[in-house]
Amino acid sequence: MSIFVTSLLLTPLSLRLPPLRCCAEDFVPPALKGAEQFARGAIGRGSWWRQDPQRLQIVVALPEGASFSRDVSVELSRKRIQLAVAGTTVLDGSLAHEAVSTESEWFVEEEPDGFERARYLVMDIKKSESFLDWAAPLEGAAAVRRVLIGGKGPVQKQATAQQLASYQVLQKLPSAQRGDVYVHASPGAGGMPSDLFYFVGKVISEVASAPASLATQAVLVRQHARLYLPDVFGAVENDDAIELWLAPGNTEMKVAQNMLPLVRWVPPESAQLPSAGECGFEPETKPPPHMGTNVGPFAVKRDANGQPLSAAFEAKVVKPDEVPGTYEKWLEKQ
Repeated sequence: MSIFVTSLLLTPLSLRLPPLRCCAEDFVPPALKGAEQFARGAIGRGSWWRQDPQRLQIVVALPEGASFSRDVSVELSRKRIQLAVAGTTVLDGSLAHEAVSTESEWFVEEEPDGFERARYLVMDIKKSESFLDWAAPLEGAAAVRRVLIGGKGPVQKQATAQQLASYQVLQKLPSAQRGDVYVHASPGAGGMPSDLFYFVGKVISEVASAPASLATQAVLVRQHARLYLPDVFGAVENDDAIELWLAPGNTEMKVAQNMLPLVRWVPPESAQLPSAGECGFEPETKPPPHMGTNVGPFAVKRDANGQPLSAAFEAKVVKPDEVPGTYEKWLEKQ
């Protein structure tokens, strides 16, 4: 999670504020639900900003007796914002990224989530690019472009559905670049590193390499690993402790036969990362019930460099309906 307390050289918001806990100089606004990894911070005394994948939210404590129609002035366009309350400037300048002004709104709310004992002006600014992590409301605070797809709860569920839909579209394009994603198991209880690497899904993009596509979707993939394999990764809270590894796209069989190594994923430093709509992720899921309860997740053994621990071998490939007992299981349910 990134938290930025921005210094925007604005006129302090010296309003008749009630003695609120949330107006302390070092108060950091709570994250919007499921968006804990997105940046947030203070604009000035009595004003803050936070965000989720779809919107940037500005929260301003209103003075006693303030009128929305009389004391609040807002001008919002695709690239600029002017916000003043009771004659005092809160924000004035170019936005850090583009917004959709026609789908943005502002209103007065009593005690928004995480704030107490006051009336607030709340601005919900629609992001032009979903999942883009704004480093600050205004341009110039940070030049790094960071995309965060995924999170917790509904955010993860919605992001997974969106990226799967993108994957299904992109896989039809002959120029799309694919990558199979494996996750390295966390160390065992005895402190010994595990040699198991679990297959968790596939990434794809037409405009970027597999490592760049994974960089855009790394949060989504790691959270999927926690949900898909809770016994292995569910308790691993630090994202950096969940190693991501890549193999060429659609090579599960060759990897299983120890014919291919895995390559440790390192976030690309100079490559332009694709937007959410320019990449996709197909998550690995549990085997269907008719395959039986003894079918575990697909995992391979590799050393610390991703090299196979055993010699390559040829495997006999059978169709799903040729697996012993499958037909009998199917008959039982008819």
